[in-house]
Amino acid sequence: MDLGFTAAEEAFRQEVRGWLEANLAGEWRHKGVGGFREEEETDLQRQWQRRLHEAGWLKLAWPKEAGGRAATPVMQAIYQEEMARAGAPIILGRLGVTLLAPTLLVLGSQWQKDTYVEKILSGELIFCQGFSEPDAGSDLAGLRTRAERRDGHWILNGQKTWSSGAHYADKSFLLARTDSEAEPHKGISFFLVDMNQPGIEVRRIKQMTGGGEFSEIFLSNAVVEDRDLVGEPGAGWKIAMTVFGFERGGLAQAARFERAVAELASLARERGAGSDATIRQKVAQAQIEAHVFRLIGLRSLTSAQQGKAPGPEASLTKLYWSEMDKRLQEMAVGLQGAYGVLAPGSPYAIEDGRWQYGWMWAQAETIYAGSSEIQRNIIAERVLGLPRGR
Repeated sequence: MDLGFTAAEEAFRQEVRGWLEANLAGEWRHKGVGGFREEEETDLQRQWQRRLHEAGWLKLAWPKEAGGRAATPVMQAIYQEEMARAGAPIILGRLGVTLLAPTLLVLGSQWQKDTYVEKILSGELIFCQGFSEPDAGSDLAGLRTRAERRDGHWILNGQKTWSSGAHYADKSFLLARTDSEAEPHKGISFFLVDMNQPGIEVRRIKQMTGGGEFSEIFLSNAVVEDRDLVGEPGAGWKIAMTVFGFERGGLAQAARFERAVAELASLARERGAGSDATIRQKVAQAQIEAHVFRLIGLRSLTSAQQGKAPGPEASLTKLYWSEMDKRLQEMAVGLQGAYGVLAPGSPYAIEDGRWQYGWMWAQAETIYAGSSEIQRNIIAERVLGLPRGR
């Protein structure tokens, strides 16, 4: 078994590192480490996105005829890993860049490609996602938002929830039911919706972190032109599956956890717990788990490099990292003793309370993108072949 990279791949890694050294300012690095402070950094994230776009990194995996580098899955993973190791900030329009733009490249009309793609990549247009609803989260086929053809337009009515960044988004890529008589999966269409119109209201959802990066979207006779319907009416489910196919994991998560474990060890030493055998064992266990997670990522990367589509074993990755991060954050807060109960931003909080912020976010990680219970069922039934529970 060879867990190394080729000479060409290592040369590419050095190219990425060199560019980051020259272009990633020191004060931009490691923003939000240990916590997710997106709403505080929108200007920085927009600037960083523009810089990445101008250098061509946001088209890394795109085909050469579309202006990309046709990067292999391994090259994409190396890029993600180096970004994580350097502590690069997230980009403001990441949903549009990672999910919508490549979908439009494949399934969008020529007008949609010409009008939206470059603006999405540059950060000129920010898109949020309008899929989940109060009664249709994981079960997208149960969505109730409706779109009716009226006076030469599509008129949308309904509600969306858990929409990241909707409060600053220019547009939304949104699913709505256009045929109530069709089978649930076949009566859905995919729209690009202008968020700055009278028929749309955005309400931010305040979380226990104190942040409000998620929002509810209320549509009341919102108008969409025909040119902003992606694909044919009723093709929304198929297009949504294409969108999900562009979601990426990779080695970036592994690099993030390895860095977090190193910082956890430093915290233990600073708190005078380095000589405690129990603490040392827990830090060692965290290091082992981070390394195992890297090996899981390499296995998935090998499958992707061989052209294999992700299967139910992807649930192993989601279950592993979300549960692991929860344990890591709990240990970090516990090491702080009484300081661990201080709110992020308190003048007496250790490291500005970033570990507390991370702990609060970790509570949601075992729920979103498929809860741990759902992941365990998938692993049991579809990976291990165990009988379905009654």
